[in-house]
Amino acid sequence: MNEAELSEEPVRRVSTGSSGLDTILNGGWIHGGTYMVTGAPGTGKTILGNQLCFSHVAGGGRAVFITMLSESHGRMMTHLHRMDFFQRDVIGQSLHYVSGYATLKGEGLDGLARLLYRSVREHQASVLVVDGLLAVQESAGSELNFREFLHALGVHNALAGCTTLVLTNRQENAAAPQFAMVDGVMVLEMQRHGLKVVRTVEVTKLRGEAQLIGQHTFEINSGGICVYPRLETLYPEQPREEPGPERRMGFGVPRLDEMIGGGLLPQSATMLFGSPGSGKTLLGLHFLASGARQEEPGLYYGFMESTPRLLAKAANVGLELRPWVDSGTLVVETRAAVEALPDALAHELLVLVDRHKARRLVLDGLEPLLQETLGPRRTPGFLTALTNALRARGVTSLMTQQTHVFFGPQLEARLEGLEAIVDNIVFLRYVELRSQLYRMLSILKMRESDYESALREFSISTRGIDVAETFESAEAILTGQARPLRKKQKRSLRKKVERRMPSSRRRSRS
Repeated sequence: MNEAELSEEPVRRVSTGSSGLDTILNGGWIHGGTYMVTGAPGTGKTILGNQLCFSHVAGGGRAVFITMLSESHGRMMTHLHRMDFFQRDVIGQSLHYVSGYATLKGEGLDGLARLLYRSVREHQASVLVVDGLLAVQESAGSELNFREFLHALGVHNALAGCTTLVLTNRQENAAAPQFAMVDGVMVLEMQRHGLKVVRTVEVTKLRGEAQLIGQHTFEINSGGICVYPRLETLYPEQPREEPGPERRMGFGVPRLDEMIGGGLLPQSATMLFGSPGSGKTLLGLHFLASGARQEEPGLYYGFMESTPRLLAKAANVGLELRPWVDSGTLVVETRAAVEALPDALAHELLVLVDRHKARRLVLDGLEPLLQETLGPRRTPGFLTALTNALRARGVTSLMTQQTHVFFGPQLEARLEGLEAIVDNIVFLRYVELRSQLYRMLSILKMRESDYESALREFSISTRGIDVAETFESAEAILTGQARPLRKKQKRSLRKKVERRMPSSRRRSRS
């Protein structure tokens, strides 16, 4: 076999047991490679090693887990039995646990090397995990002895077809010689954000292979190590959209649909800005209900209210969503986003979109995604990648964000530069006039579409949302401080509004 034929052979991969980590590694560990995982105590190294072993034997492989100066095997089993991947009946059959510290102490590095080679050979292991490499390093006597040990282990196991994972404490020196002896290096960390601690994983070296560079968040739960690759690394560019027949996706609110030319363009992203209680959620539910009437699958994903309360709220305004929910045309998912990771929420959202083949999406509340763990520098890229992922799935999305000013000229939003990310912006707010509160709606932006920019009053009743003609006090609406107009001002305002209307509507009014 010549070199050209060798290069064309597919690379064999060994799954880590975590689909997210496999994505970062471009499919998993390379068969027969040796990899080092570093991290402070408690970062999840031992769980990651066991997850690899149990996942491997579940797929028909065989594994050996060698412990050095770490917890006893019994205590380890006590902690692991809560994990979904744990299977007691494979222990001693296809998965073997061996203690290596006594051999290291009595026979040194040469004795430990013989133990490792013998364990791989006798148990026909295709995966080997060595937990506690720091004890080996401290017993080596010199840096050269330790590097020779790592090199020999890698060569032996590569020839034996055994993928090796060595776990050790965090190495502060990124240029430490032992890193050159392995095929890849992965770093696990815990970072503090205020009172919250976020776990991150980073692949700092992967010999001869592409990987998703940078840090990615993960959590430890009943599934073990669950890694969430950064969306920006998965969806860096907008998908190519094939031009199709002109089609609009309306809200089912007649005057609003008129204002936006019949509806939203497919695969567009729309932001609903509004102060608390201004009607953002109800407008989103109207959008989903309009799609359900046309048998377009819809998904509501929100954080503010429980599902029963949300359905009752919709029923109170004449939107009976229960039949569509029962039929599966509309899926309602609500979460209590306490201590949630933004990347975890985004990945779950995309899984739900794929599972239910959603074509309309309401993401009700960006606040859980825009928390401090995301950071202001990363936020624009994160939301851009999320909208790219949704467009690639053919989803028309509606996102809501709460403003923090009820009245006044300021528009306070968490994200600056939003207008460059989303296609459309709808602004909802209150206006006070003669001690009464009025709801107002305006279209601030619609990409590739004509729209009416005139401000409209709208109301919420048992018949749903009703958008009225332009509020006669529109002159003062952007200040949030409406005032009655004199007759001359009314005539001037009416002429301005009529000039903005399509010619067909001007003829009908005349």
